[in-house]
This record gives sequence, C-alpha cells and structure tokens, in this order.
Amino acid sequence: MRRIQAIGAFILLLHSSCNKPPTCEQPMFVQQSEIVVTFMDKSTGRYLYSEIHPLYNKDRLKVFDQYGNSLVILSLSNLIPNTSDGYNVLSFGNIYDSKTDASAFNSELCKTYLIRYSSSEADTVQTCFKAKNTRCGSTFETLKVYHRGQILASVENKTSAQITLLKD
Repeated sequence: MRRIQAIGAFILLLHSSCNKPPTCEQPMFVQQSEIVVTFMDKSTGRYLYSEIHPLYNKDRLKVFDQYGNSLVILSLSNLIPNTSDGYNVLSFGNIYDSKTDASAFNSELCKTYLIRYSSSEADTVQTCFKAKNTRCGSTFETLKVYHRGQILASVENKTSAQITLLKD
C-alpha cells in the first residue's frame, strides 16, 4: 500500500512540475521601450556623433515627445567598420507612456518625436505601435518608425527598434 502511495505521490509531483510555466528569463515591458538610432549625414555619409571629430555634440541632442516632454537619451559606442574609430549610437525612450498611451493595447497609436540636434536644427520621427500583454510582461505587437513618410523600421513582439537616420 505504501508503495502505491509513493508512486502516486511521485506521479503527482512529476505532473505538477511538468505543468509549471517556465520562468521568464528577461521579461520585456513596453514601459521600457526605446528607439535606437545611428545618426548619419546624408550628403557625406559621416556619422554625426563619431568619437573623433564629431559633426555634432551628442550632449546637446534633445528628443521631445508630442507633448513637449523630454525623453531620456542613452549612448553606446560602436566601431566604424574597417577602422579603429568609433561612433555613438543613441537611444531615446520611453516610447510608450503609461499616462497617455493605454489605448495602444486596443488599437494602433501614432506619436511624433522632435529631435533637436542644436538650438537651430531639428528633425522629426514618427512611431506607430500596438501593444500587447504577454505571459512575461508586454511588447509591441507591431512597432513602426517613420522619417519623412518613409518607413525605417518595422518590428513585431519587441520593445525597441533600431534605425539609421540620414540627416539632410
């Protein structure tokens, strides 16, 4: 009888461990979303934020949402292919704002961002996204990034997009 109870307990333990959902290694949340940008000069092909002789000062770059709120800008250094020189890839976010963007879980939402290179030079990018809840957080079901009507990125089930922005 004890042997049957032990086998039953083992089967129950095995069954419950098999039905356990896997743990989330790195949950993603749209509240931590960003656009990762490599800025380049359209006419020369140079990186705007190269580490040696940059065309612009990365510390002066500002990004604002359509309500005038300043976004956080982060910097990451990359190597220029086939050289020992580097350039800065900059990211801005959060793209999703929980105070204003809850409707993105029901329908696509589009937003415009003002990129200010200097006090006299600016540009815009537009994002369109639809968010969804996942088992381990939330992602953008779709995230598209546009510059001057041209699509630069289209991703699914992510919280960020990478683009190269060619400045005139």
